[in-house]
Amino acid sequence: MDFGLTPSQREAVELIGCPVLVAAGAGSGKTRTLTAKMAYLVNVLGYDPERILAITFTNKAAEEMKRRLEMMTGRPAEAFPWVRTFHSACFQILKEHCELLGYSRPLSIHSEHQQRMDMKKALAELDIDNAYLNAYRAAISRAKNSDDPWGTLASSGRLHRIREVFELYNRILGQHNAVDFDDILLLTRELLSKNDHVRRRYQEMFEYVLVDEFQDSNAVQCRIMDLVLRDGNLTVVGDDYQSIYQFRG
Repeated sequence: MDFGLTPSQREAVELIGCPVLVAAGAGSGKTRTLTAKMAYLVNVLGYDPERILAITFTNKAAEEMKRRLEMMTGRPAEAFPWVRTFHSACFQILKEHCELLGYSRPLSIHSEHQQRMDMKKALAELDIDNAYLNAYRAAISRAKNSDDPWGTLASSGRLHRIREVFELYNRILGQHNAVDFDDILLLTRELLSKNDHVRRRYQEMFEYVLVDEFQDSNAVQCRIMDLVLRDGNLTVVGDDYQSIYQFRG
């Protein structure tokens, strides 16, 4: 199929059977290459579009990718249910299996306002000044987005009783049968790590994994990719110069 690709882009699209990392600068067509690879997998190699996980970093980017796939493959957007953000894909997994983690259905996500109220309640119960609310929220968010929450919390030693705040805040969320935005990734990692049958289900479901803007993946997101990946069927694209986790250059 001719998607108007350069020779280098076509090489990335047609390379199958091993993990593929495409590193290129802004405006070089990375997302176009990733989308073309998904179309190539579906229309040329016969992959089921419902069994391809394609990760983008915004909902807008996911919708744009689906629109391009409609034009490239002739299939409707609904044929690509796993073109999603990390959080959207993980919540799909989490809400289906949340009972294995002690939650009940339907699982809910607390809004940022609700999260602040939960944190205020935790600080009040521990008699900690509410003036430090944002500092505690930031420290807990960093911990949940790492692959080692307790170790990350330990490095936040200047915050008084941070572990107790972490545990109480999570307990308050649990009382509402709710998670916060950061929990979606952390709990999905826990779910897949501790439940072999769930992990195998998604390894068998996802025949191929593609990730856009890979430079912005954090530790827990990379761990989730490892857990669902099978046979090295992975293509990621990114530009390390644009990474949100380090200063440019």
